[in-house]
Amino acid sequence: MRVLGVDPGTVATGWGVIEEVDRRLTYVAGGVIRSRGPLPERLARIYDGIQQALSVFAPAWVSLEKTFVGENVQSAFRLGEARGAILVAAAQAGVPVREYSPAEIKVAVAGQGRAAKDQMQAMVVRLLSLPSVLAADEADALGAAICHLHTHSFAAHVDAHERRRKAR
Repeated sequence: MRVLGVDPGTVATGWGVIEEVDRRLTYVAGGVIRSRGPLPERLARIYDGIQQALSVFAPAWVSLEKTFVGENVQSAFRLGEARGAILVAAAQAGVPVREYSPAEIKVAVAGQGRAAKDQMQAMVVRLLSLPSVLAADEADALGAAICHLHTHSFAAHVDAHERRRKAR
């Protein structure tokens, strides 16, 4: 299964594509969409970049980090606008979206919900056997994809177990 992970932001949106075959995770592609200028132009750039990734890499799922509302409400609004551009691109491409909280992603990748950025970057590099350090936004996006693959695999095992149990 192939997943596009996205770490939304109106200035820098990280994205990364991972494929799982026979329980092995493989890095396919990734990067950061950098946007400047008025907000509508930045949102259009995010939409176009995600639409292109969906078209080129044909993922089965989009894994998107949920909005985290900290002390700055305006930042949360901007993040929500970036997420909207991503959600529209996925919907138009017909690709389902699964959303995960930052803590869920950190637990899936680093084993704890309060992992630091550098810890997340190191674990993503290690899990994907990459030769070098990634940009934080790309690493976060790949973390979202890893989270979905781990969660999806676990859910599939639980479902299979339940079907076997009921068949007895």
